[in-house]
Amino acid sequence: MPFSYSAVWDDAVQTLRSHASLITAIAGVFIFLPSLLTSYLLPQPQGGEQQPLGELVAYLNANFHWLVLGQLVRMIGIIAILQLVFNRGVTVGGAIAGGVALLPFYFLASLLSGFLIGLGFILLILPGLYLFGRLAPLGVVVVAENRRNPIDALRRTFALTSGRGWAILGLVLLVAIAGFVAVAATVAVLGSVFLLVLPRNLGDLLVMIVSAFAGSVFEVVLLLLYAAIYRALAPAASVAARFN
Repeated sequence: MPFSYSAVWDDAVQTLRSHASLITAIAGVFIFLPSLLTSYLLPQPQGGEQQPLGELVAYLNANFHWLVLGQLVRMIGIIAILQLVFNRGVTVGGAIAGGVALLPFYFLASLLSGFLIGLGFILLILPGLYLFGRLAPLGVVVVAENRRNPIDALRRTFALTSGRGWAILGLVLLVAIAGFVAVAATVAVLGSVFLLVLPRNLGDLLVMIVSAFAGSVFEVVLLLLYAAIYRALAPAASVAARFN
């Protein structure tokens, strides 16, 4: 079956339209709010001309536990959104409960994926990029097929993406680059306006809100893209069998 970029993108857009209100509610609490609180309460060092790496290491050492907590909350939201997409009839409460239940397994799968991709980048750039394409739908596999063994989920993902690694990478890069440019432009334009016409403290706060909001929208779009990639690769029966 050909891997159509337009078909995958149309699927992601349609999914967003079909579940917009519920996705917005979950993303607002579990993705936008943690991002905003992290930016406001744990501002990253701006990095001067001297020892920017040392400042970053000190920042991570001081705030590591809070940053991890924020990521775990974010993962619950991601899993909950995927539960809404793949588990027909699930309520928001049920999706969140499912997110909490699957969190340990999703977290382990994410660590395994990050380790393999990082190893690929350390060895050579191209293997890392290729592995990123092959492993892009791993988190979706964990949720859509309720696979609680990270190794089993990894095998399943490799089977689904066999022969499609570069194609998946190309699609993700296209969307990611376009999204990054859109987010950066939005934050830059609105941020400049806010800082120009408002008091400094209020302007900075509004810039944080816009940045967190734009970043959250971008993250949701990428998540739904991964879900659409999975649906393009997985037989529909294998998904339906898990929830019927």
